[in-house]
Amino acid sequence: LSGLVWAISIPMQTAILGHLSSDAIAANSVATTFFQYLKVIVVAIASASSVVIGKSIGQGDRNEVKAVGRTLSVIDISIGIILAIVLLILRKPLLSMYNLTEEATILADHLMIVMSVVMVGMSYQMPVSVGVIQGGGDTKFNMVMSMISTWAIVMPLSFAAAFWWKLPVELVVIVIQSDQFFKGIPAFIRFRSYRWVKKLTN
Repeated sequence: LSGLVWAISIPMQTAILGHLSSDAIAANSVATTFFQYLKVIVVAIASASSVVIGKSIGQGDRNEVKAVGRTLSVIDISIGIILAIVLLILRKPLLSMYNLTEEATILADHLMIVMSVVMVGMSYQMPVSVGVIQGGGDTKFNMVMSMISTWAIVMPLSFAAAFWWKLPVELVVIVIQSDQFFKGIPAFIRFRSYRWVKKLTN
């Protein structure tokens, strides 16, 4: 259900931007392409975190589980900062590879800066919520968090930002991507509670 909620939201986010302007579509396409390349690393970290935390829980040492979880969370945010810096540094050379209008180029540059900030939030939120918490046996929390964050907060605000308030493209993208931070706060609180530690095998 968590994956389904996320999968349905992606084309809707694209549709929102698609109704703004051709330059917005082009700029978002370019910025998102490079963002997705780096996102693959975050997804891999989340998968690895799930395996590592599952193994620690299986060994039955709760203190070790807490220590491994804290270590993983620090690694996650550190990698996120590194990826954000990489995207910031490479954005100009990468944009030079495209034949965009001047407005689309400026928009793409701004969106890549936004994506760099989002990368930091996502690099903590995804490995902790999907990797550590869900990998630790607490799948319900991630489902509920995704449904509330995506459909009760981000989607209504995104539609309002684009079609009602008619905000600039950069601000609309910030609203669309804000779920990484809406999810990050409850993920941090849940992680620190350690109520997600559930041994599923004997």
